[in-house]
Amino acid sequence: MAYFDSAFFDSGARFDEIPGPTHQNKRHMNKFNLGLKNKTVAQKLALGTAHITAMTSNAHYPVATRVPADAAFATLQDALQAAADAADAAEVTWKAANVARDDAEEAWDQGITARANNCEAVTPNDPAKLATTALPLRNPPAPIGDLPAPENLRAEMGDQQGEIDLVWNSVYGASSFVIEFKEDGTAQPWMQISTQQQTKHTATGLVSGKTYAFRVRALGPNGLGPWSDVAVKMAP
Repeated sequence: MAYFDSAFFDSGARFDEIPGPTHQNKRHMNKFNLGLKNKTVAQKLALGTAHITAMTSNAHYPVATRVPADAAFATLQDALQAAADAADAAEVTWKAANVARDDAEEAWDQGITARANNCEAVTPNDPAKLATTALPLRNPPAPIGDLPAPENLRAEMGDQQGEIDLVWNSVYGASSFVIEFKEDGTAQPWMQISTQQQTKHTATGLVSGKTYAFRVRALGPNGLGPWSDVAVKMAP
């Protein structure tokens, strides 16, 4: 004989835990997942076409109960299709117009450049006449003035015995640099070893073990600038 009390069946399950018909499928009801936010217009139109086709002669859903009605939804479908077609056509036209504009701009650039070159050839280096063309003139270069001393002169051991490599910062407006040297710590006069455009130089023929001092200055339109700080190095 099965045992009952107020809360248990003989199966061991509580009477009040047995699911009744009112509890069935509350959490798992079948719903549509349209996902419209993630669909493109083309995907929505394809969905609409498929739905219209599927609902034709669909006995599960009487025509009189459909909301919106078939005719009303077909109107929405056609309106979206027409708007999408118009937008696509406008985009094609817009892209073609942009290509035409870019081509016309490139041709105009070439034309105005040719006009400017022609004016410069007719009245070369005549700013007063060039100014009458309404074309913008280049700003004249800033005056160089007196050149500063070259900065950051460094003397490093060279690759070969008796060589010292020199390098320094460039100076705006300098056409060349004058380099001098002497044996460091002596009363010997400075001797010029090079005049060059580069900002580096390798002093050669030095006596290994002796220490030498080097200096450099810039040469420009207004003459020579001041000497740099002295760099000292022992020859290898």
